Amino acid sequence: MNGLQRVRRAIYFQGPDHIPHYLPDGEPNDIVWLWPPRPSTGLATEWREFAPGRWYRVDEWGTRWERFGPSGNGEVAEPALADWARLGATLALLATPPPLEPLAEIRRQVEQDAGKHYFLGVLQYPSLFEAAHGLRGLINLLADFYEHPAEVGRLLDRLVESQIMCIDLYADCGVHGVMGYDDWGMQDRPFINPRLWERIFAPRYQRVWHHAHARGLDVWLHSCGYILPLLPMMIECGLNVIQMDQQENMGLENLGRAVGGRLAFWCPVDIQNTMVRGSEAEIEAYVRRMIYHLGRYNGGLISMAYTTPQDVGHTPEKIAAMCRAFRRWGVYPLAEEVLAEGEQVSNASYPRTDPSQR
Repeated sequence: MNGLQRVRRAIYFQGPDHIPHYLPDGEPNDIVWLWPPRPSTGLATEWREFAPGRWYRVDEWGTRWERFGPSGNGEVAEPALADWARLGATLALLATPPPLEPLAEIRRQVEQDAGKHYFLGVLQYPSLFEAAHGLRGLINLLADFYEHPAEVGRLLDRLVESQIMCIDLYADCGVHGVMGYDDWGMQDRPFINPRLWERIFAPRYQRVWHHAHARGLDVWLHSCGYILPLLPMMIECGLNVIQMDQQENMGLENLGRAVGGRLAFWCPVDIQNTMVRGSEAEIEAYVRRMIYHLGRYNGGLISMAYTTPQDVGHTPEKIAAMCRAFRRWGVYPLAEEVLAEGEQVSNASYPRTDPSQR
């Protein structure tokens, strides 16, 4: 079984020989993760230090971001769309065509690979929620949902069109899946009420994701935070794989109960808790529980490591322990130790209800 077959079988619960891997341990992996450059508008700058310990950059849409220290994504300091009067100009900017040279290289890579790996392309255009609050600022956008719904709708609809454009370009290159980025959760609840999400975002995600399916592509989404109440709606909209770096704030048992066997997971060991505070033995035990709760459905789990471990305090020794555990225990049929670990775990300390509904 090659990487492409293995990933597809895991996504659709059709019985891979082992969980697919994307790990930094030098062993064979199944996924080629493509990160082409974003469209060039002439506005983007690199991170620069403007005061002791403080850095800034301007993104391709004109938003100024600031952060403390030389690493991290930063926060919106001056949104490009600070005034809705600029909406027309912003919509025109979002229609900027992507650079074509990287797409030609992607097509060449896919053709030369001859179906050995699963090619996953990150969308070159902004996602929906992340892009909108990058353009407006998070606090502004959360208020806009109630105070400027028409303007928000026009902005989101243009972002939908941009993502569809990118999906078509990827499909023409022969990739197998596309991936967006929208962090929808705080630590203990979604950013917005799930009913509001269903009204504003569900139909737009559905349009984007159904278009990807029509072009033969699987749909992946990165989203961290407490997103448990959103996951069933995401499945209805057409999501195939959720990439989440934290699970302990929701609980592996709760995630498996809610969407196990219906949604595939691409995950490292929880990056905020076990990978930071756990021993190597505890990391291995967590991998077994993850496989049980998320990957025991004839598939459903894909392994990975956090891509910037230096930002979150993951040591090389713990990363190596995680990789060993994924490769040792992620084999089908699942070992008795995996089944026993999963059946014994109790998530009584995890929230079992959505705090946003209280």
